[in-house]
Amino acid sequence: MMFRRVLAGMAVFLLSNIFDPSAAWALNRKQIEPGDILIIYSDGSDKDTLDTVYDMVELLTYQGFKLSYGSASESKDQLDKFSYIICYDLTSYPEDFTEKLNRYEKQGSGLDQGGSPHILFVGNGFLKHYLDAADRGDEYERITSTTGIIHYTFDGLDRQTGLVKDEFFLFLKDAGSRRGSLLVDGKSGYMCGSSGALTHIPAADLNNRLVKAIFIKEAARWKWPFHGEPNIFAQYIVINKVYPYQDPDKLLEVVKLLADKKTPFVISVMPMYVNGDYPAMTRFCEILRYAQAHGGAVIINAPINQMTSFQKDTVVEYLGQALEIYNKQGVYPLALEVPRNWLFNEDTIEVMSHFKTIVTSEEKDSYIEPSDRMVNEVYKDGHQWIGSSVALDDLGTSYVSAYSTAVPVSLEEDMAEILKVVNACRNSSIPLKSLWDMDHSYWTEKDLMTYNGHSLVLNGKKKDLSFVPGTYGEKYNYRRNMLQRFSRDLTSQNRMLIVMVGITSLLFLLFIFLARYNNRRNYFLGRSKEENDKP
Repeated sequence: MMFRRVLAGMAVFLLSNIFDPSAAWALNRKQIEPGDILIIYSDGSDKDTLDTVYDMVELLTYQGFKLSYGSASESKDQLDKFSYIICYDLTSYPEDFTEKLNRYEKQGSGLDQGGSPHILFVGNGFLKHYLDAADRGDEYERITSTTGIIHYTFDGLDRQTGLVKDEFFLFLKDAGSRRGSLLVDGKSGYMCGSSGALTHIPAADLNNRLVKAIFIKEAARWKWPFHGEPNIFAQYIVINKVYPYQDPDKLLEVVKLLADKKTPFVISVMPMYVNGDYPAMTRFCEILRYAQAHGGAVIINAPINQMTSFQKDTVVEYLGQALEIYNKQGVYPLALEVPRNWLFNEDTIEVMSHFKTIVTSEEKDSYIEPSDRMVNEVYKDGHQWIGSSVALDDLGTSYVSAYSTAVPVSLEEDMAEILKVVNACRNSSIPLKSLWDMDHSYWTEKDLMTYNGHSLVLNGKKKDLSFVPGTYGEKYNYRRNMLQRFSRDLTSQNRMLIVMVGITSLLFLLFIFLARYNNRRNYFLGRSKEENDKP
């Protein structure tokens, strides 16, 4: 009897889902977790829009916020979980979404987390619809022109200017707080304005670097709960993606340049998995040890991913091997550098969880796809973030102090260009900071490193970070096997063969030249002698 009742219950459940599709959708619906900020985007958004949302999540993660994000349909019943909501350029949403957002705005302190509601509108179209739906059309001014000129000043620096486009522009009339300016059709509005619970940025194109930088700055101000400006974060000069086989003299020249200027810097080294005691590697690590003792810190780049199916355990294993090789040479990486889209994949997040400090580069890992989650999972690991800077000029220096930024320097550039970037960072109002002034840690299967209070401890043993020049033997035993020796001998023979072919070719050309010269001389001299001998 009991079995029949269970079957009957299951049948009713299945039939109810068949005849009530909304119930079935609700069961499969993704749940939005409570957090500091909720980002809402359009239903059915395309890849470009989702990429922009991921950019926003990334930038706000660097500022230490726990973020949730979802479409308007997924978010409409979750508004009360948040005190701060961003509506990003909404064009498609349920009929009752505006009504629920309006109710959220008016409810004051009736939120689950307490506090007052704050809504940031990025873009113009949805803000117009939202105010019109509430019979508040008199609260905004609409300008039909599609092009605007931005003027904005970052942290006391020279004013930045740029163009922005949209279908139309809208400004809140009673915006008591106005920052920056947006000139549209001869009328001057704001780049960020606030009125009551509403804050508005009338530009949604975050692919525009100036708009992106303004969003970062204004989002930090919007979320700042105190009077005055938000905390100022530092920037870091990063000599990026340095390989052991690159020109060691060039690296040493750059290191000495920065050390002589008393400028803190970071060297991001590529991982090595074998041959850590080869002379070239030993020489490379000696320069890194010199850098460590003269204001420079070393971080390790994540292994280059070429796996269509990412194997997190393999990556962690190889990272451990690379760290062990550097540690044996007296080089102690403090942090991990990763492509920026590693923030959105569960497997790469687990790899990053081994490190306290994470530096992100502008690169994206083309083999990594974002996991189907609606919250920035990396927040739970409590990382110290140093994100890639938003370059507003050719030098790439940071203009935004809302999060710690990395300014990359390439050894492929000539010294004059490197010096320009260094001087620009030194003269910037965004301060430079040393990684040695922060706490760091990482763990692998074999090793545990902690650094705090200017003391680095590896597997329970304190390490000496002073520089001691190495000594080198006259000959190094490469311990090559038969195949490697044969390959080396063949390479030497090939070089000799190329030299011999070159010499033979030169001799051949020389003989041809001499033969042509002799034939020409004999022919012309012989003809001339015969003509002179004629009576």
